[in-house]
Amino acid sequence: MHCIGASILVLLLLPLSAANAAEIDIKRLDNGSSLIVIEGDFEHGDIDTFRTKVASLSTGKAAVAFRSDGGSLVAGIRIGTLIREKKFATVIPDGASCASACALAWLGGTRRFMGQGASVGFHAAYILKSYGPIESGSGNAILGAYLNQLGLSENAILHVTKTAPTSIQWMSLEDINEQGIAVAALSPQHAAQESGTAGVAAGSPERRAIDFVRALLVQWSKPGAEALPALEGLYAETVVYHGNSTPRDAVLRSKRRIADRWSERTYTIRPGSLTATCAKGGGACRVKGVVTWKYFEPKTTKRSSGHGSFEYRVDLAGAAPQIAAETRFVQEPPSAVATRLKQARRDFQQLLAKVSKLIP
Repeated sequence: MHCIGASILVLLLLPLSAANAAEIDIKRLDNGSSLIVIEGDFEHGDIDTFRTKVASLSTGKAAVAFRSDGGSLVAGIRIGTLIREKKFATVIPDGASCASACALAWLGGTRRFMGQGASVGFHAAYILKSYGPIESGSGNAILGAYLNQLGLSENAILHVTKTAPTSIQWMSLEDINEQGIAVAALSPQHAAQESGTAGVAAGSPERRAIDFVRALLVQWSKPGAEALPALEGLYAETVVYHGNSTPRDAVLRSKRRIADRWSERTYTIRPGSLTATCAKGGGACRVKGVVTWKYFEPKTTKRSSGHGSFEYRVDLAGAAPQIAAETRFVQEPPSAVATRLKQARRDFQQLLAKVSKLIP
């Protein structure tokens, strides 16, 4: 471990994304354990901040919850190492994403959990040059050594580090488990009650429409070279696109422009927000929900993010579902933002309740 720690010092030039300091807060729970919340991009100074804040916490008596797009490779590895030394659990809450350096820190948990709709993203280590990111062999070597220390198999390490720096491999709980990395659902029974779709019958038109929209946003979160060909078969020949009757080719050109501008896109549906209303006979359904989107372009390090409501009209009459209408992601008005803040507080209280059951 000391050799790896010394080698990491050489890699202070290896940020996985441009970063500002993460916010690190600790909430004491009624059972004597603690919840540590890390939000925002990791930077090198966060290592000492994290070490200082957790120094007084008892070993094995805390969980660390993450919501971050990444940051410093060194910070991710060092914080993950501290988490493993303190035997803390790690959590990605419902609907949250944890990518790049954040994902490395999350892997440090002695027990790992993911909430409903949560996603974790990985890519190879890189150095940012004036013309864009280039993969770092020395960075990947140190990253691989860290993952080996955590007990990941060779196949899992290869899977975690195989994605090029210009992209992110987003993985669900099921995807992670398929690679032999131990992860559990965060209170699955509670999540099912909150999902908003638990009462929708399997095989019903409403369920088919909801599952189709979920799959669509997962597909649209993939790199353009993979996402765009798949989208072609998902749209009807003519689509009511943002209120206008639009040929499918024009819709796809619009999508291509977005993919060209933002090579990394993540769309996360807010848990419990999806609803579907279908016409009699189930031939057409309207699916509404609230989504958080995050865009990143590694070549320029530019970012964009937001949240808002969306609506699709899904045609189920053919051999396969197709989109007949699509609205823009409409930014929520102030009243909706206030409601969202109240929901965020409720979500945090629910997270506290869930985490308190994870820690003995």
